Amino acid sequence: MINLTGTHEESMTEINNAPISDEFKEYIRTEHNKHCEKLNIEMEFMFSKDLDAESERNSIPIHGLVPKGMSIKEYFGKEQRLLRGESISYINFD
Repeated sequence: MINLTGTHEESMTEINNAPISDEFKEYIRTEHNKHCEKLNIEMEFMFSKDLDAESERNSIPIHGLVPKGMSIKEYFGKEQRLLRGESISYINFD
């Protein structure tokens, strides 16, 4: 079994010391490098954005949604949703 859970250098050493053919070692190196590159691209994408700022820009402030004097529970309650003409669907699991 080849353990590739360490650093890139440790993984390459593990592959080099494995009792397998040179062709298979090359295949494993290539696949490992593809996997590492894919992870690097995904991490760069994730950390290139300020997700909190993005979420804040796309959100609606609750005070802009709920009328003054009404509680959040009341606003999202069944009666108010029916008065606004919102569809209320409940699924009953037997």
